[in-house]
Amino acid sequence: MISTFINSFKVSFAEQANTFIYFLKRIPLLGKKIPDNLYEKTHAKLIIGVIREILGVFGGFIGKAIYLGIMIILPSYLITKDITKMQPIFIHILFFLSFVLGPIIKSIIFDEDNKDAFNMITLMKADAREYYLSKIVYRNITDFIYFVIPVIIIGLIIGFSPLKAIVLVAEITALKLIGEGLQLHIYDKKEVLIKKKAIFISVVVIGGLFLAYVLPCFGHAINFNPILFNVYVVIILLGLGVVSFTYLWKYIKYTLIAKALLTKDKLFNVEAVRKGATFSTVKLDEKRMSKEELNTKKYDKKKGYEYLNSLFFLRFRRIMVKPIKQRVVFICIIFLIGLYLVFFMPNKKTMLVTEIKKSIPILIFIMYTMSTGERICKAMFYNCDVSLLRYGYYREGSVILSNFTSRLKRVVILNLIPALTLCAAIVCIIVASGYSYELISMMPLFLCILCLACFFSIHHLFMYYVLQPYTAELTVKSPLFKFVNMVMYLACYACLQIHTPPYYFTAGIIITTLVYMGVALVLTYRVAPRTFKLK
Repeated sequence: MISTFINSFKVSFAEQANTFIYFLKRIPLLGKKIPDNLYEKTHAKLIIGVIREILGVFGGFIGKAIYLGIMIILPSYLITKDITKMQPIFIHILFFLSFVLGPIIKSIIFDEDNKDAFNMITLMKADAREYYLSKIVYRNITDFIYFVIPVIIIGLIIGFSPLKAIVLVAEITALKLIGEGLQLHIYDKKEVLIKKKAIFISVVVIGGLFLAYVLPCFGHAINFNPILFNVYVVIILLGLGVVSFTYLWKYIKYTLIAKALLTKDKLFNVEAVRKGATFSTVKLDEKRMSKEELNTKKYDKKKGYEYLNSLFFLRFRRIMVKPIKQRVVFICIIFLIGLYLVFFMPNKKTMLVTEIKKSIPILIFIMYTMSTGERICKAMFYNCDVSLLRYGYYREGSVILSNFTSRLKRVVILNLIPALTLCAAIVCIIVASGYSYELISMMPLFLCILCLACFFSIHHLFMYYVLQPYTAELTVKSPLFKFVNMVMYLACYACLQIHTPPYYFTAGIIITTLVYMGVALVLTYRVAPRTFKLK
């Protein structure tokens, strides 16, 4: 088993080194200095592979910390508003997400799109039992290490000891082994893949999320402390974990499972589904197009790329407008809830207005999630640019800048629709609450909403032109694009912690938007002719 693990680690090591080299070559300026023959240099790849593994370790810790922060800590704090009271809510949410959902929906053995398993077992003829067992041991040990340190730190902050943190993570690890063993036993006896039972998985996921988040919101959080930290419960869970691992160890039909699951057709079918899912929301159903969408006469006076984009946004208006309508409907629902509080719970009016006035930091995160820029960029690539990028003239600087500005106007207008709807909803709630005299002082809030709509429109279009993450095979293949998106997400999340007067905050957003627009125009003209291409 050890030799199989070492061989799989070597293969994974080489693959990750190649991926890391590819990532470095995609970085502007730095990428040009990295030669293509670096892929062939074993010693250099060894060093790069070591660096990649070290970064992977840090990434493991950061990934678990982000999961705990966004999925558990943030909701716990929003529910309690008091760090000293978060501990029971934290344990409650952690239980349903990591103790219940995790072991049911995740599996190492039954991961059909596992390329590493396909390469090792199907192509390199490694022993299936040794491969799966080595992965189960390695994955659970590393997950325990990555998980336990953030949980210990969180425990010190919210009020449980490092020993209890270790117990929690040990129980989660035991339940993962129990879940793996149960799924294997069910498949062995019934030939049923639990993850393929869509209705069952949907019910479990929806039910788990409901119990995790909705119960605490209504003050019905379950106190799991007496259960999870009970000595007998801990012993039983760890004992069942040992029994499950023993079952996994003694099981002898792994080769049959691998032959059934790890086939080229299934693997490539998963890849095809994944590719289709990436652009499924921007495919046009031509049979459902109206006569108005096919009427191009009203744009006869336009010329060049302004004419091209006018036709494009007319023809694909349904794709562009649908997410806008969804956001407007969502805002209207929140608006109606706000009116209900104003008219039927008048004692909440002052609190509601106060929270709205303090909402500028959270608006950054809200407007980021509301922006439709990325979806529009996908639509432009899938339905237009994937064909035109094959021609050299389409990548000239003047053409790109003309196209960029023409599209930017339309993307901004689309994203301003939900932004203006949000502003109107806030105004109506303020007026209905009897605080209309506060509207002047809330002008920074409204300016902030509109500027953020413009900012994220610029950002998504700028990233599309400068990084162009999509390939001719309709996949997303740009590590830098994913990294920038992650940084933007974290920056928006970090803004929740900013506490400054609204005038300064709004001024900062306006200045940032204007500067970003200028930088985007310059870099698009200079850089995009080299980066905006078909990959």
